[in-house]
Amino acid sequence: MIYAAKIKGEGQTAGTWKVAPQYARVDGTDAPEIEAFSLNGLEPETGDMVICAEGINDFSQSMQMIFNDNGGAFPLIIASLEQVLVFSFISLQLKGNVKLGEGGKKMLLGDTVQTWAQSVDAALQALYTWGATGVAPGLSGGINPFSQSPALQSWPTDALSVKHELD
Repeated sequence: MIYAAKIKGEGQTAGTWKVAPQYARVDGTDAPEIEAFSLNGLEPETGDMVICAEGINDFSQSMQMIFNDNGGAFPLIIASLEQVLVFSFISLQLKGNVKLGEGGKKMLLGDTVQTWAQSVDAALQALYTWGATGVAPGLSGGINPFSQSPALQSWPTDALSVKHELD
């Protein structure tokens, strides 16, 4: 039988976990807590939801007999829902229209913004350079040399994430 269960803590036997199967028996009572081994290096924590599989001791095919006695010959934890989510998010790819968080603000495309910001930086640098060639006003006109204040701050090359991408 395969069923969902909640981890209640470590079992008495090394490498086992006490689980509470998440089904009710035919008489309406909760299935009793049992110990189960975890497979594939799963290390669930108390409160995790897991998927268990167990063989039934008797040879009866009666569903009533199975649900009245969940004493399996070898209860095994075959998956942890919490660990599956963690593993999925390590390489998560979202496609289509995605909204992150509660805000309704639009996201920027980093490479596009970087290209634009660098062109603005170049234009500002040209203005700063030209402004520095000023000549104090006199009879024939002129402009004071630009003081270079505020200092020009260019787009930082490390402004874009190397781990996170959009579109």
